[in-house]
Amino acid sequence: MSPLAKLGAGLSLACLALGLAAQPAAAAQREFALVFKVLNNAFSPPIDQGCKAAAKELGDVTCTYIGPTEYDEAKQVQLAQDMITRGVDGLGISAGNPKAMARILKMAKDKGIPVVTFDTDVLPEDAGLRSTYIGTDNYQFGLALAAKILDNKKKGGTVCIQSGAPASENLKARVQGIRDALAGTTKDKPVERLTGQNGWSEPAGCPVYNNDDITLAAQQVRDVMTNNPNLDVFVAVGGWAQYAPQAYTQTMEPLKARLDAKELLVVFGDNFGPQLPLLAKGLSHYNIGQRPYDMGYQTIKALDDLSKGKSVPPTIITGTEVCTPEDALTTCGKAGH
Repeated sequence: MSPLAKLGAGLSLACLALGLAAQPAAAAQREFALVFKVLNNAFSPPIDQGCKAAAKELGDVTCTYIGPTEYDEAKQVQLAQDMITRGVDGLGISAGNPKAMARILKMAKDKGIPVVTFDTDVLPEDAGLRSTYIGTDNYQFGLALAAKILDNKKKGGTVCIQSGAPASENLKARVQGIRDALAGTTKDKPVERLTGQNGWSEPAGCPVYNNDDITLAAQQVRDVMTNNPNLDVFVAVGGWAQYAPQAYTQTMEPLKARLDAKELLVVFGDNFGPQLPLLAKGLSHYNIGQRPYDMGYQTIKALDDLSKGKSVPPTIITGTEVCTPEDALTTCGKAGH
């Protein structure tokens, strides 16, 4: 190669090197972790989908979505602690055991990791450990369930409530909302149990708690109906029993005449796939759904803002949707995210 050619080649390489050096470095990928209470139910996948959609939209964020496969409060606490040890850039927590989880939130705060809660909040005295709560206003959710009862059963009766884990603050708030609305009282004067207020009472053995165990939830519905053949209302603050549609159908189909006459009124929380055909068949009267996709999406967005030093509202309410047999297979659950 001639000296002139060598000089030209050298200049080209130098220019290329300068050009590469001038390119901005790729933004470092940030990891936000969402730790849910239990993964083996219909509520979990939409949260994961919303989480990953928001992360993809932001571009420089990875969504890590984890939780115990079966409901296990100690396991969830350990998983959250593992994420702090790992040094994630933000943490979203749905607290199965709010008191135990508060210790983890404090660890994250001490390490400077932004923390928000979603779906299930911590106790009010620990609210300062997180920046915001994202999800359903659970007391209002209980009021909404009770409103459908009162629309159809104006003179009172017997009501059995089904819930999940007794320690879950979100579920406790829903149960309280139901009781207060039926009793005709207000949030500042809560009713511990319905014992005749406004004509409403809870039979022995109720409420029932299934600890997010779908098989147990379905068995509880059977047991409640067997032990209370004249029950007026069954209300579940989540969809557990209907996630076992065959077992649920076997229990409720023999009661179809009472259901059709609304002698037995059935109201369920949630409006996921397995539940909607049951609603369409009239095996429940109302399903009130939440918006788990929005919870996952908004959690990532809030953590993004917090990691950039921005502020977020103290609560972000994602809303609910009332579904009936008439719209169960058409518009129910089809609202855009």
